[in-house]
Amino acid sequence: MKIGRITMLISCTLWVTAGCNRAKQPEQASIPASQVTEIEGFLLDGAGYGVVLEEMAAREFIPVDTAICDESGEFNIRFESDKLAFYVLRTGPAGYITLLLEPGEKVRFSGSFGQTEHYSLKGSPGSELLMELAQEHKKALNELGDIARKNVVYQSSPDYVLYKRELDLRFDSVTDAFQHYSLEFIHNNKESLAILIALYNLYGKGLPVFDTDDDLDVYQYVDSVLTIRFKGFEAVDLLHAQILEAVAARNRPAQNPGPGMGEIAPDFVSSTPDGRQLALSELRGNYVLLSFWAGWSKLSREENMTLLKAWEKFNHMPFRILQVSLDGEREVWLNAVEQDKLNWDHVSELRRWESVVANLYQVDKIPSDYLIDPTGRIVGVNLYGKELIERLEKIFSMK
Repeated sequence: MKIGRITMLISCTLWVTAGCNRAKQPEQASIPASQVTEIEGFLLDGAGYGVVLEEMAAREFIPVDTAICDESGEFNIRFESDKLAFYVLRTGPAGYITLLLEPGEKVRFSGSFGQTEHYSLKGSPGSELLMELAQEHKKALNELGDIARKNVVYQSSPDYVLYKRELDLRFDSVTDAFQHYSLEFIHNNKESLAILIALYNLYGKGLPVFDTDDDLDVYQYVDSVLTIRFKGFEAVDLLHAQILEAVAARNRPAQNPGPGMGEIAPDFVSSTPDGRQLALSELRGNYVLLSFWAGWSKLSREENMTLLKAWEKFNHMPFRILQVSLDGEREVWLNAVEQDKLNWDHVSELRRWESVVANLYQVDKIPSDYLIDPTGRIVGVNLYGKELIERLEKIFSMK
C-alpha cells in the first residue's frame, strides 16, 4: 500500500522581504519563567539590510523580531522565550538558516548577506548540530545539481546511454552516502530535536531522504526517542500521530485487492514500443511472467537481472515474459530496456502510477509480478530472485 509521505512545514522554503524597522511584537503578559535569548550577528555586505527571526511552528512561521544591520554589518536580536523551539533566521531575500534555540542562549552568528550556505555560529548546541547537518546536506545537493547539469549536456551525445548509466550510479552513490550520514546523525544525536530536520530533509521536490514507504522504521525510531523526551512539543506530537496512522494504514487490509492465486488473470491491451497493441490473452498457451516495473526504479532494475537468468534458462520452453512499465517518459523506458538487454515483450501507457493496467491489478509497489499458467490462471504472485528460478525449474522439470 502506498502511504502518503509525512510532510511538515520544516521541509518547506518560504521567501520573505525583510522590513526596515524592528517588528512590533504582540502584546502579552510577562512570563516570569522566561529568559532572554540573544543573537549577536555579523553579515558581510549586510549594512543597512534587515535580518528577520521567526519561530518555526509545526504549521506556520511566527514573527519574532527584525533587526537592521549597522554600517559594519553587525546586528543584535533579543527576545523572551520560555521554551526550546526551532527558528528561522532570514539573512537575505530568499532562503533561511534553521536554528534550534534554548531559552537564555547567547549566540554569536557570522555570515554573508543573501547567502545561507556558508555561515558559522557558537553558543547554541542545537543550532550547531543543525549547522553541521546543513553543510553536509548542501554538499550532497551540490553534487546532485552537478549530475543534473551534466545529464542535460550529455543528452545530445551519441554515447548518452553510457553517460546516463554513469550518472545514475553517481546519483545512487551520493544519495546513499547522505542517507547513511543522516542515519548516523540521527542515532548519534537522539537526545536532540535536531534529528527532526534530518528526518525531513529533501534532495529536491518529491525526493525525501527518508520515505515513509521505504523507511518507516527510521520514522518510528525518531518517533520513539523524541516522544519520550519531548512529549508535548507540537511537531513531535504531530509526528507521533502520523506514524500511528501510517502503521494502521499499512496493516489495514486492502479494500479492493488485486487478483489472487487461482484466479484468471484479468486480460488487458496495451502499447508495445513500436506502437502495436498487445493483449495478455495473445500469450495464452504459455507460462507468462507478468512483471510490473519502471526504468527509474532501482529495485526493478536489480530484479531484471533475475528475469534475464530466467529467460536465458527457459526461453526455449513455453515461457514468456511480459513487462508492463510504469514509466512516464518513453526515453527512460526504452533506454532501460536496451541497457538491461530485456529481449521479451514490453508494453506501457507511459502514465506512471495512473496506468490502467496497474490499477486493474492493484499494483502498489514495483517490482511486482504474477506467474500465469497456460490456461490464464494465476499460479504465483511476487516471485523474486531465487524463488522465481526455483518455481520455474519445478514447473518445467515436470514437462
